[in-house]
Amino acid sequence: MKEVLQRVKEKLEQSFDQPGAYDLDQCLRELEQLKETAGDKQQMMEDVIRAVTHAKNAQAQLANAGDESATNAFAEAYRALDQAIESYSNVDNDPV
Repeated sequence: MKEVLQRVKEKLEQSFDQPGAYDLDQCLRELEQLKETAGDKQQMMEDVIRAVTHAKNAQAQLANAGDESATNAFAEAYRALDQAIESYSNVDNDPV
């Protein structure tokens, strides 16, 4: 899961740098598949999907005007992906 999240984050960064050159639809499909197997992290995955969807919808604005709301949509998606990746990185394996 962590690898897919990192790949989506990279695509998001590329899409921010070159809006219109990258389609985030494939990323959203991958995230939907992850959500199905996310178990107790399903809500977090829904939040990530929502944030990436907002970024996808802001691509045209970013390409045409580069306005602040479009930039904020990408920043929100980036933070959501970062938090999701972190949640898969800090697994506590110590017995209780």
